[in-house]
Amino acid sequence: MSREYFRRNPWFLVALAVGLILRTFHYLRKPAVWQDEGALIRNVLELRSDEMFGPLLRTQAAPPLFLVVERAIVLILGDGEYALRLFPFLASCLGLILFADLVRRVLAPWSAVLAVVMIASSDRLLWHGCEAKPYAVDFLVAVLAAYWFVRTEGWNFTRRCLSTALPAALALWISYPSCYVIGAFLIGLLPASRTASWLGRSSYLLLAVVVGCSFLALANGPVAAQHNTDIASYWHSHFPDWNRPWSVPGWAVISTLEVSRYNFLPIGQVVLPFAILGGWCMIRRGEGSRVAVAILPLGLAFVASLLHRYPYGSSRLEMFAAPGLAWLAAEGAARLLPRFRYRSRYVALALLLLLLVPIPLAAYRTIVPWPRPASDEGAAYVLTHRSPEDRICVNHWEFEYYFRHEAGWRFWLGSFEAGDIPSTRGGTIWVVHTSSPTVEEFPFPIPTGWAVVEIIRFESTRVFRIRRVEIGQVPR
Repeated sequence: MSREYFRRNPWFLVALAVGLILRTFHYLRKPAVWQDEGALIRNVLELRSDEMFGPLLRTQAAPPLFLVVERAIVLILGDGEYALRLFPFLASCLGLILFADLVRRVLAPWSAVLAVVMIASSDRLLWHGCEAKPYAVDFLVAVLAAYWFVRTEGWNFTRRCLSTALPAALALWISYPSCYVIGAFLIGLLPASRTASWLGRSSYLLLAVVVGCSFLALANGPVAAQHNTDIASYWHSHFPDWNRPWSVPGWAVISTLEVSRYNFLPIGQVVLPFAILGGWCMIRRGEGSRVAVAILPLGLAFVASLLHRYPYGSSRLEMFAAPGLAWLAAEGAARLLPRFRYRSRYVALALLLLLLVPIPLAAYRTIVPWPRPASDEGAAYVLTHRSPEDRICVNHWEFEYYFRHEAGWRFWLGSFEAGDIPSTRGGTIWVVHTSSPTVEEFPFPIPTGWAVVEIIRFESTRVFRIRRVEIGQVPR
């Protein structure tokens, strides 16, 4: 990035720096591992690299190359939270830097600052940048595609297509939503292909074939192996109900607004009208190809959801839409807000503040972290106070990570009956229970001969120490 640009537009550098600081802050404060994150970590720690291309443990679905990279980092740096979250953290930071360089090239200075602020302060991007899940990588791939499209616009068309083929094919295996991102990239190149030479058209066809073959291999390999009824039922509400076709248009509007809301909490719905206006203005200027790369990934995901192939709505699976929405919304703001400058500057200020609402939320989360069960504190207490012969029972997947180096424990979910109690020579069992709402007492009947002798309370987590007692004996 140009020093001259920063000198003339210092708020741009401030916005970028704050975004990187926020990401580093949340990564370093090491929030507790949460349930799905713990389930995915188990796959990273227990599966061989070749097994990551097949069905995964704990009803998980994740791009195989993402898991392979995670596994490689673990082998080099160890299996601590910092190592497991390093790849998403770096992806989040790099994505922000490249996005800033992208909007610097395509937007007016003040609207470029607005776009960077929206991405830098996005609550969900900050969340996903400090967890061992692939959503920050989805964001990075979307930024890379848009960045590469803009940076190569002056290239020879043949060179442009050939240089994209291999990275695009690999991207599908490290980020599942990249199939929509790469599909939009191909659509964005389509107008230029119509005026290209026969060599350029052949290169475009080769790019499409390489991407198509990679997609088919992925869809019929890891995606098919990881798909199961549990995953399908979990995302059922994110599909249209074709048994009630009259409800589909309303579902489409609400779900699209929810995508925008999730990406830019707490009132991200306001981003969508700005993005629509920005896209329309760009199309009128002859920049339809750029609009395709920015917003068509979300459009293709919407089509897939109509076919019940990809969930659509308020979820982490649409984080790849954030850069395109921010880009177009900043363009829309640049076109709309000056119209109010002389007529009603207060209206312009109010509209601008709506887009900047994520800033106070990001500031708030630096003081009050996201609410998560204190599974790390509960596990640490047990590890500190447990005797070697004691047994441990847990009810959430994240505890499999925290007790990964311990012997004599088991994953437990459901009832707590006499036949379920693991044998223990010491007569003590530690039950670590996470729930919402949090239970205050042991949630299951205690079998005869056992008693709860201690309850330790943490945020959304309870540790119960249970001992075998003789009849008439006072528990201690």
